[in-house]
Amino acid sequence: MCSILAFPLELLDKSEHEPQRCYVTYGEEITEPKIPVWAKCLLQDDSYAICRVLARAGTETCCFMDDFVTSTPHFNVNNKRLTKIVPLTTVNRVEKVACVLTITAELLQRSQISVEDLRDDVHSFLRYLMLTKGCVVQHKRLKQLGIASVEIFEVPDLEENECFELKRDTNLLIVDVRLELSQALPTTFTFYPHGFECALQALEDLLSTSRSDQGKELPLNALIVGAVGIGKSTLLAEFMRRHRCNCFYVTASQVLRAYPGETEEELRKTFEAAHTYCEVFQPLLPVVILLEDLEMFCPATTSDAKNSSNALRISAQLYKLVDELPRRSNRILCLATSSAPHSLHEYTRRAGRFANEIVIDMPTELQRQHLFACYFTAQYPHDLSPALMEHVGQHTQGYVVADLALLMRQLQNKLLLQSTEVVQIEEVIKQTLLQCQPSASRSNDVRVMRMTEGFEIIGGMATLKRTLQVSILAGLKQSAAFARFGLSLPKGVLLYGPPGCAKTTIAKCLAKEAHMTFISTSAAEVYSPYVGCAERFVTRIFDTARKNAPCLIFLDEIDALVGRRTISSGGSGSGDVQMRILSTLLTEMDGIVGGDSQHHILVVAATNRPDMIDDALIRPGRFDKLIHVPAPDSDSRLALLQLHAKRMPFDSSVDIKEIAERTERYSGADLCNLCNEAAMRALQRDFDAISIQMQDFEEVLGRVKSSLTQSQIDGYYKFAYRFL
Repeated sequence: MCSILAFPLELLDKSEHEPQRCYVTYGEEITEPKIPVWAKCLLQDDSYAICRVLARAGTETCCFMDDFVTSTPHFNVNNKRLTKIVPLTTVNRVEKVACVLTITAELLQRSQISVEDLRDDVHSFLRYLMLTKGCVVQHKRLKQLGIASVEIFEVPDLEENECFELKRDTNLLIVDVRLELSQALPTTFTFYPHGFECALQALEDLLSTSRSDQGKELPLNALIVGAVGIGKSTLLAEFMRRHRCNCFYVTASQVLRAYPGETEEELRKTFEAAHTYCEVFQPLLPVVILLEDLEMFCPATTSDAKNSSNALRISAQLYKLVDELPRRSNRILCLATSSAPHSLHEYTRRAGRFANEIVIDMPTELQRQHLFACYFTAQYPHDLSPALMEHVGQHTQGYVVADLALLMRQLQNKLLLQSTEVVQIEEVIKQTLLQCQPSASRSNDVRVMRMTEGFEIIGGMATLKRTLQVSILAGLKQSAAFARFGLSLPKGVLLYGPPGCAKTTIAKCLAKEAHMTFISTSAAEVYSPYVGCAERFVTRIFDTARKNAPCLIFLDEIDALVGRRTISSGGSGSGDVQMRILSTLLTEMDGIVGGDSQHHILVVAATNRPDMIDDALIRPGRFDKLIHVPAPDSDSRLALLQLHAKRMPFDSSVDIKEIAERTERYSGADLCNLCNEAAMRALQRDFDAISIQMQDFEEVLGRVKSSLTQSQIDGYYKFAYRFL
């Protein structure tokens, strides 16, 4: 046994003239076997190279190894150690050798190729090399011939620790010709199946169908759909490696050209190369044509005539090539990926073309926990507590696989900067989560937030909090119990009441208590001078909410956003826009499926004019709960003043109870303004003052009045009485 560093033989000048060599220095590490000898030089990862081990004079404690004949196609010597030298017995004569060739895609572009020509080239190249069963030969000169590697597949009557030379009369058989996997696909990664189980099984079923007799008459095409960064390429790379598929990889950067007709020619070359490969070499393993980002080839039609004509030509050529696949060859699968299926031309997804759609859903909370745990434990031998894993799952809504990988990289950077003696991994993880945003929230102009404060920042309103706990939060936290009784989760909540009574704050706190992401919008953000933009913005809000589910959508001042159709239908201009926005909002709310709380969307709207809301919105099934947010009573005003006393220096002379009694009909905003005015009065009285005294409140109470009237407050109670 030994353990010495290994370096490529290319570092020595002799590497070009003496291939298949391993130079070692005699010493305590190298005592057996006696060298020179042909041997398997095993590295620490159990890979090996077939080399003639030679002694080298010097004082280095390392070896220089050739990677000509190895155990794997992607053999790498750097940063590894030679752990064992296994001597091989040389066999003088071998009658028959079976091998498997891996060719490059460039070889298929040649005008005339045949298995016989390849066999002659390989036979000439392998002569005088020392080979074993299962070894792989690769060299840059082979690459020039279009052969990526040669695997010695089977040698009759050859033992495991025996080696041989290929003679002139040795019968060389090529049992299979495989295609080199594209380097554009992910190559160095560990595949974690969490979230990919259904999609991977659908691909397995499609492959099984292609191998059956019934599959010969069916189009074997599939479109893999998922958000950006969700892992479509990762999934396909794992599928290719698992079945050792022969893949023709096509991306827009490879085939798109500047002049008309050149892109279509590149597509024809790729598909023709696939057909040539099947006809000439008759491969034993599946053949796949993979089209990345299909929306780049077949986009929806646009108003730009020039770009539209180019796109139509490219897509028409691709449709023809895809439609010809079942007729020309029933062994080729055509797979495509798309992150924006709505941007595809309608002809692309018709039956018989890309009718099979495999959807990769956004990872659930449990799947995000498993993925994060896998990424973390692969780097750090630290067990994460169940409470922390639950925290990670709740604070990674909208995260895809790429976001979790980025989160892990940022976490690694923070841990490198922390002192090893005082580092608290769980605290660093929580801080990193607060600073990261999922890519779904950065991809458009809809801002997704995560609230950090709950009902504790709302003073008083005990009855309102209890109503929200029972009617909203109980359903979200006990979704299984609701499903057992055939109940669906609430879709919408309408908060109505006087201005300044914390309707917006209640919506934000509700998102925190329900562990939901938060999206807020108003009429000012939705309206646009261009026809159709407002409706598209509403649709984008709901699309973003689905990606970041569970999510709470807050519509502030909904009466200004949609209004009543009986009022707005009589005019034109803004009234027509309100009708279109209302129609879009009704459609989107009807599309909310109440079931799993992990994918639920809750719409919360606030208004000061509930009488202006259209009846279609406030019916059951849309805004299920109409909750009155009243002006604060005496107890609520006292609780609000106590909250302000925690952030402001009230003097001991300030009687909060008296102030609460004297501020009847004051809203929460009025009380906040009262405290601010008292603080300003204290500063005007004495800039060196350290507290707010009762006289400051007395002076402000004399001139600051409530913004609410009793008739306003009574009007909201009359509206609430209609729904009792």
